Amino acid sequence: MNKCDSKRKVLFLIESLHGGKAAKALATLVQYIDKTKFDVTVCAITGGGKYESTISENVNYKAILKDGARGTKYSLVYKRLPMSMVYKMFVPQGNDVEIAYTEGFATKLLSNSSNSKAKKYAWVHTDLYSNHWTKEVFSSEKEETKVYNQYDKIIGFADLICNAFRKRFPEVVKPVETIYDPVDSLSVRLKSLNASSEEEHKVGVRLVAHGRLEAHNEYARLLRIVNRLIKEGYDTGLWIFGDGSERGILDHYVKENALQDRVKLFGAHPNPYRYLVQGNLFVCSSHSSAVIKALILGLPVVATETPELKELLKNGESALITANTEEALYAGIKKLLDDPKLLAEYKQKGEARGWDFDIEALMVPVENLLQE
Repeated sequence: MNKCDSKRKVLFLIESLHGGKAAKALATLVQYIDKTKFDVTVCAITGGGKYESTISENVNYKAILKDGARGTKYSLVYKRLPMSMVYKMFVPQGNDVEIAYTEGFATKLLSNSSNSKAKKYAWVHTDLYSNHWTKEVFSSEKEETKVYNQYDKIIGFADLICNAFRKRFPEVVKPVETIYDPVDSLSVRLKSLNASSEEEHKVGVRLVAHGRLEAHNEYARLLRIVNRLIKEGYDTGLWIFGDGSERGILDHYVKENALQDRVKLFGAHPNPYRYLVQGNLFVCSSHSSAVIKALILGLPVVATETPELKELLKNGESALITANTEEALYAGIKKLLDDPKLLAEYKQKGEARGWDFDIEALMVPVENLLQE
């Protein structure tokens, strides 16, 4: 037996690599998986996308359809052929483990695998109870339940995703298990080195935030809170990294209230980490991946309450969690500004939780699963 034959052959089937949580997580996973143990193939049903180059550089890669293709082959894959035929004709064969890494069509297709020897896992990245978008792919919930029961395990990237899955599909009898998506903590830490300062006006406590400038992320209320604190005499400022449809509104507020010396909107910066690491307090209203990276950087965190953030922050053990209102967030930030000792305690808690998201730690349960 040669060295390659001793590796466990693993197939990841994904709808596309154009973006989204699943594609980003898979791109990180294939970079860091132990290639002395696993021979990995990624098969995208539709080719192209922002993560295709990263994946093709690290593991075997196949795209069934060209990016944007809508011809005969597209019709055969998505409409005309039985799923069992699509699997035999287009999906890479002979693997020890087969994983449907996205819900919907990829999960339906791989449930028709003729490889009886392979372990089969279905990954779930969506709260399918509150957002049951996959119903468009299946004729009924009964059919979707039957499909999931073809797998050995269902994997959710968070407890709340697993709980939502169980609630949506109570008749799925296979185990449902949480495995956090891998986060490229090494890259985050490396990019934070040689921190570069943009501070023209030094402040006592620099608040930082990172995410899309969209209404649901509530940056307008964060600006109002900072403005209020400054008027009350607090020596504070704010850096925000990210772009979005509310950029113009936020810029206008900054200028109208003469906050240019205290507030800076960086936009979609290529390396926000070398600036974020200079912050004294990270403020998060909803964006889970941003708060994980803040913890990796060792920043204390104040966050508004959402189910996902409560889970990531251990119900307040790792950060200060407030109610999801402007007044509650203002009070939480003010509490930390008034108590440097408490702020230092949350920094220690944040640093400790950040190591839970170290890439080596996150890859352990993934590799253990693939070796079952």
